[in-house]
Amino acid sequence: METAKISLWEVIIGIWILAIVVILGGIFFVPEPLSYALGEIAGSITASGLMVHLYRSIDIELDLPEKKAVSHSKAMGLVRSTIEIGVLVGSFFLSKWVMPYTVLAGRKAAALMVPWMEKIRLRKKKLL
Repeated sequence: METAKISLWEVIIGIWILAIVVILGGIFFVPEPLSYALGEIAGSITASGLMVHLYRSIDIELDLPEKKAVSHSKAMGLVRSTIEIGVLVGSFFLSKWVMPYTVLAGRKAAALMVPWMEKIRLRKKKLL
């Protein structure tokens, strides 16, 4: 799990670097910069929290028998999906303060970053 912990921190740092780039890149082109930035921050917080939840869930599942691990994985996936949908729906209700599309962009960054980070890790291993 040490490798997984390192991957977790790499992805979280990457989420926040990408969030800063997105905020700085778009804040000057939108009519409401504060809600744009708050949406990206909300999405990035959600993505970071869900990545930590995923890490902890996998850690628990590795110690369970196969059938229990599968059911636990399904249940925790449902929890993560519910949180993601809840944050997105909540952003529509708070759209005066938080732009929903930047919440979605911040959240989806994590899903896109994991394969990219693994490719970088594999290249480093080949060089060593």
